[in-house]
Amino acid sequence: MGGYYLCTAARAQRPYHVESIGIHLWSIEELCYYMKENVYLLDETILNEELAKWIGGELGLVHLEKVLRSALESGTPADFVMPIFEECGYLRPEELDEFQEEFSQVLIEPQDARRKMKADYLVNYGLYVRAIEEYKGILRVRAPGRLGVQFYATVLENMAVAYAHLFRFEEAADCLWESYSALRSRKVYDNYLRILPLFLSEARYHERLEKIRADRDHAADMRRETEAIFREAQSGAFADEWDALPVKERLEALKKEYIACI
Repeated sequence: MGGYYLCTAARAQRPYHVESIGIHLWSIEELCYYMKENVYLLDETILNEELAKWIGGELGLVHLEKVLRSALESGTPADFVMPIFEECGYLRPEELDEFQEEFSQVLIEPQDARRKMKADYLVNYGLYVRAIEEYKGILRVRAPGRLGVQFYATVLENMAVAYAHLFRFEEAADCLWESYSALRSRKVYDNYLRILPLFLSEARYHERLEKIRADRDHAADMRRETEAIFREAQSGAFADEWDALPVKERLEALKKEYIACI
């Protein structure tokens, strides 16, 4: 978007709650901003009768509510979204054309591709549990189409990141291994080796390396990288405070530092 946008429309007495990312919207301009910045989140969870009712009741835009209800009955998602932008002139004409083109491209993508992008957005918002559920839904259905093995391997890789942010390293490792088994990506394999020491005992760690026939020298290199991240965390910006932290808090801090680097 170019420049700033001045909010001139009425503000609601009661906000519209966007459940997918847990935020409140108070005006039509805020709604437009949300839609512009989160095009992959524009699905039936927000393009629905509840939003139309809020626009008419809370913002007093009764005529727009009627347009949106008509779109829900016999129109397309674009027929619902575009009148909202047009109501307040939030975008300049050329920006509106660009958004319409982007939204049209989203709508013709395979369902699983749209769901993956939605899950990726949720990860970016820090909503890891919701993202994981979305990724699981993709993997459970695996809708037919032009999406192949690489796509679903990437879904597994991204789901591993979401699990790691929740410190659920064993589930993250399972996702990485399944992704690697499908695509044989060296990057995924290396991340798998890096994450194993975070949840396995020493004995189980070596048992796992034996089972997957890992090159011990390479595995040791990956482990040293993980340990280096931990050492850097200990000697970094918060080194002076490190000794004062309880053991549990030290572990959580190390885990967070590791996640930031994968």
